[in-house]
Formats: sequence, structure tokens, C-alpha cells
Amino acid sequence: MVEPRGSNPEDQLKTMSFGDHLEELRSRVIRSLIVTFAFGMVAFFFQDALMDLITGPHRVAMSQITAGQEIDKLQEKISLATEQLALVAASDAALILKISREDEDWWERWDQFRTSQEASPVVGRMARLIEERLIALDPARSSMRVLGATPERFQQAAEQLQLSLGDLPWGGEVKVANCIAQLTELSSRWNRWNQPQLEPAKRPSQAKPQEGQPPDVTEPAVVLPDAQTTAILEQVARLSIVIEDDSAQLNGWRQRAKPLVLLSYSEAFFSYVKLSLMLGLVAALPWISYEMWKFIAAGLFDRERKAVWPFLPVAFLLLASGVTFAYKVLIPIGLSFLGGYGDPELLQTSFTLKEYLSLVFTLILGMGIVFQLPLAMIFLNRSGILEVDSFRKYRKYAILSAVLMGAMLTPPDVVTQLLMAGPLTLLYEIGIISCTIIGKKKSVTE
Repeated sequence: MVEPRGSNPEDQLKTMSFGDHLEELRSRVIRSLIVTFAFGMVAFFFQDALMDLITGPHRVAMSQITAGQEIDKLQEKISLATEQLALVAASDAALILKISREDEDWWERWDQFRTSQEASPVVGRMARLIEERLIALDPARSSMRVLGATPERFQQAAEQLQLSLGDLPWGGEVKVANCIAQLTELSSRWNRWNQPQLEPAKRPSQAKPQEGQPPDVTEPAVVLPDAQTTAILEQVARLSIVIEDDSAQLNGWRQRAKPLVLLSYSEAFFSYVKLSLMLGLVAALPWISYEMWKFIAAGLFDRERKAVWPFLPVAFLLLASGVTFAYKVLIPIGLSFLGGYGDPELLQTSFTLKEYLSLVFTLILGMGIVFQLPLAMIFLNRSGILEVDSFRKYRKYAILSAVLMGAMLTPPDVVTQLLMAGPLTLLYEIGIISCTIIGKKKSVTE
């Protein structure tokens, strides 16, 4: 039995007037907006979890920037210690460390005595005065207490950095490996100076004979520490304390991301509303696509509808791939480059929530659309507008267009532009391969 033409809703849609088509389009748009608003309302009840999800790339980028700056500062301190110790003669260092070892026991007993007399204000003040006088009379010996554990601190810092090698910010592996090598060398050099068999050179007494008198050859030579060498060793010893602390703190670099900044009282509320609506739009995308398809499919023949159906899942898959690429790769790397650009000593960075959400939504939407390139190429090829050989012929122009599109859709920096232009070029090649395969299948069928 032949179905009357008027009983099929799609046939009725084909015979509608222009005004009826507009009314049908209006009703489908309203239904899509209602579904989007409903999903947005649901998303608003989970606003904190969703905000934590959407600001994840910012935390990744900021922790990368902060950790990179900490590694650079640590490398500068280690290089400074290396340069300072390169100016020290081995014999002078051995003499100073020998004196330090001899005085270490006395200073330990002195510290114990002073600690035990803290309850007595009179004896405690007298002990502090005696210590101040000792430091004033012999500052070299009194300040040598920091030298003892210096090689152990360097070695401990190297071990801490070795533990962090498996989890470092981008580009930090080479710098940290260099720091470990320098710290190991500093510890080894200091330990060599500590060896008892290294005899220090005899330094003559600072007392000079009067002019016209021969020197007293019977007076034994007095071994005195070099003041400049002592100052260098003390500086490096104190620097080793800072290096050890900084190396230990590097392990928790992922938890030290700077939060986003609010510039007005209403910015947080409207940002949450914007986020909820955008995620509601994403959740309602299948329904919106269905409404659009039902409106468009009514004007297509059966064979045309059958030809389009297989490409719909591919379109959603490419859209999800573009969104995932933007969220996982493009945004974190782009923000790491932009946020870390410039000298941190001259520029104090702070990023607002409003600008961050606008940038993230633009990049996510842009990459979702850009990843539809293979389908667009297949459509042009199947419709007979362009052949596969034409795509191959204009490959260089396509690559140039990808770079220009990356420059327009991303912030003005080379890194994010290349991160968008690279996938565009790859998608273009995938489109050529897909057109070739589909063309071959078509010719065999024919």
C-alpha cells in the first residue's frame, strides 16, 4: 500500500512554504535552547567541581612556570658555589677545614653549656657576651662551625634532585641533571680537602722584621688561615644550606600554582554562570545536532541521507579529539609559554578568571571546529568540487594557511601557533589519505 504523501512529516516539511520553514526552524531552535538551559542549570549545581576541571590547565601551566623559575634559581646558586670554590687553593682549604675540625668539638661543648644556662639570666647573658668577644677576637675560627657538614649537604641536595628526575616540568630534566653533576663534584672536592693526608702549605708569620735587621731564622713559621679563602668557604657553606632546602622543596612543585585573580565582586558569579552555560551547550550538543539533522534531512533524498549518516559519528569523534587536544596539550603548553615569558624579577604576573575562561573557550571551540578538516575535504571530494590530486598539488598552500589560521585563532606567540598549525597539517594529510581510500572504494563499486 502506497503511503499518501501528506502522511509523512518529512514530506509535509518539503511542501511547506518559506514562512512555514522559518516556523519549523524557530521551534527546533527553541527546543535546543531549552535543553541547553536545562543542562546549564544542572551544571550550575556542580559549579565547584566543574570550575576545578576547567582551571586544571591553568594550574598545570602555573606550576610549570613556578618550578621552572625555581630550577633556574637553583642552577644559579650551584653555579655560584662552583665559581667560588674554583678560586680556592687546595692547600688553603685543607688548612681551614683542619682548623674547623679541631674547633668543632670545643664549640659543641660551648653550645651545650650555653643551652644548659639559659634558665639563669645572669650566666646566660655572660655566656652570650663571652661568645661575642670570641667572635670579635677571632672571627675566622668562630664562624667556621658552618663548614663541617657542607659536603653532606651538597650530597643530600643531589639525592633530592635525583628523586625528582622522574617528575619535572617541561625542559627541566637537562638542567636538573646538570645540577646533580655539579653538586656531586662540589661534594667530592670538599671531601678531598677534608682528607688528613693533604698537608697544608706553610704560610709565614704576618710579623715582619724591622728594616735593616735580618729575619730571625730560629723563629718557627706560624701557619695562619687565609682570610679571603675562609670567607669564600663560609659563603659556600651557607649557600649549601639554601641549596639543600630548595632541592627538597622542588619535589612538591605541582602544588604551588598561583590561583586566578578576581578584579570585581561580580566576576566570580558571572564566570560561574558562563561556565555552566558553556558546559550545558556541550552536553546538549547531541540534541542540537539531532534537531539540525532532522531539519536538514527533510530536504534530502533517501540516498543522500544514507550517505551522510556514516559521517555523523566521525564528526563527533573528531570534535571530541579537538577538544581533548586543546585541553590536554594546546592550552597548558601555550599558557606555560605566555605566563612564563619575561623576567620574573621585573614582571609580577597575575591572571584574571574572566580572561582565562574566554581564552580557554575560544581555543577549545576553535580546535573542535578545526578537527573537522578531514570531513570537509571528503565532502569536497565526494561532491566533485576538488579531486585528490588537487589536494596534493596545493599542499604547500594548505600548510601556509594552517600557520596563518594558527596565528589568527591563538594568542600572538609562536608556540601555540605551531601547536595549532601542526595538527592542521596532520589533519590535512589524513584528509588526503581518506579521500584516496574512499575514492578507491567508490571506483571498485562502480
